[in-house]
Amino acid sequence: MVGLSQMPLEILEDIVHHALSSGISSKASHIASVNRIWQSIVESKTFQELRLGVLDIPTAIKTLHNRPERFTLVRRIVFTVILPRYTAIDCTVVESDSERFRNDLIFTRSMKVLLVQLQAWPSTGRTLELQISAFSPSDQRYLNGNQWVRSSFGVVLGDLLHNRTYGSTLELYGGIDKPVPAITKLTFRDDCERYVAVSGVHQLFCTFTGLRDIDIRLWDFYKHSPDFTRRSTRRQMAKALGDIPSGVRSMRFHVKYYPPADQTFMGQRLCEGNNESDPLTVAYRKATQKMTIVDAHGMLGTPELFWPKQVNPANPAPIWSNLRYMELYFHILDPTGEWLFEPDEHEPRRQQADLPFHDLPAHFTPQEDARPMQNRFTAHQNKMDQFYLAVGKAIMNMPKLERMHLQALTYLNGRLSPLHFFMFRSDGRFARAIWGGDPPFTPNKDVLKAWRRMAYERSLFLTFEWRAR
Repeated sequence: MVGLSQMPLEILEDIVHHALSSGISSKASHIASVNRIWQSIVESKTFQELRLGVLDIPTAIKTLHNRPERFTLVRRIVFTVILPRYTAIDCTVVESDSERFRNDLIFTRSMKVLLVQLQAWPSTGRTLELQISAFSPSDQRYLNGNQWVRSSFGVVLGDLLHNRTYGSTLELYGGIDKPVPAITKLTFRDDCERYVAVSGVHQLFCTFTGLRDIDIRLWDFYKHSPDFTRRSTRRQMAKALGDIPSGVRSMRFHVKYYPPADQTFMGQRLCEGNNESDPLTVAYRKATQKMTIVDAHGMLGTPELFWPKQVNPANPAPIWSNLRYMELYFHILDPTGEWLFEPDEHEPRRQQADLPFHDLPAHFTPQEDARPMQNRFTAHQNKMDQFYLAVGKAIMNMPKLERMHLQALTYLNGRLSPLHFFMFRSDGRFARAIWGGDPPFTPNKDVLKAWRRMAYERSLFLTFEWRAR
């Protein structure tokens, strides 16, 4: 009979991994005590992901230092900041300024404790992801063990649930004195309702000098505030995108914003003065030029996502030398506040559902969202022609592009409705451009002519397709 020590390593690994539960436990220690091979297998599993709160950091760091080679096993650090519970009365009202400041201080102190330890983390040359999240146990979404759960009922009758934190973001106060080169990926979890303020994101970009991959979020939903609040936040985010470390090649960027739920209203104007360019749009386009993979959600629809208004020696044509994959979900609203889609008189106005501002207190609901209705299903021919002219120009300067997917964002009956999409596929010298939607959209002949010219100059055999859905 073959002894355990004589079994192939792959079989031993399967046995150990099935026996282990996640995390460092007494069960793991018993298995690891069998011999050095088993210990190595156990540690490769248990140290692969560290789940830490601020109180766990000293013990975790001490355990790693006991055998320094354990640092090379860590692939992900999941750091969670736990904020105080809310009283029953507090759950029925929007967070106060004092509560927000208290949460900011807790978040800042917790992050500083973590960053001090990460500054001394040895660079292993391997991928090390840092996931950051924060929650209060009385939030609608909270962490229960290792699982994020969502409460549908709240703590008390009249609980505002996710709307309690409406418009608040967690500040990271003070500077960070030393860089942290060991972190290669920065992630802000999507299943967490709490957003990190732009100033904090910017600080982390400047601190994590070894970043190669970012998964970030922006709270852009400031309807209850003056217009300048939103414009200022977007300017700050534009500066942060400009300071993304030079080694980053993969970017996921989720912008949290909802256009007017009643589509008879126009959106906020984000272009300041005579400058018709939105700073965040321009910064996003410039950031994508460094990337290999781009996944963006919630940008405002405008040709400037792909091409500048003017190309001159001071503002040269953009080039995406290494971009291979791009996915972009864009709103049917541009930065000037105008809609990219027109009312469809042949279709009835439809009521939207399940948007986060539907259950806000009546006095807190913006007028544009008071009666959520939509009927803008038909693409504005001239505006979308200009949009796809810009896309064609950009693809001309994307020599390695293999896949592009563009999707217009709209919400219908509580789900994302595919009213308009575009796909580009390239396989060597053969490429397809596909437009789809309901009602369908067909670019005019000048746009298609420009695309054919692009294909000719790139030596592509390009075919066009149109789909109803």
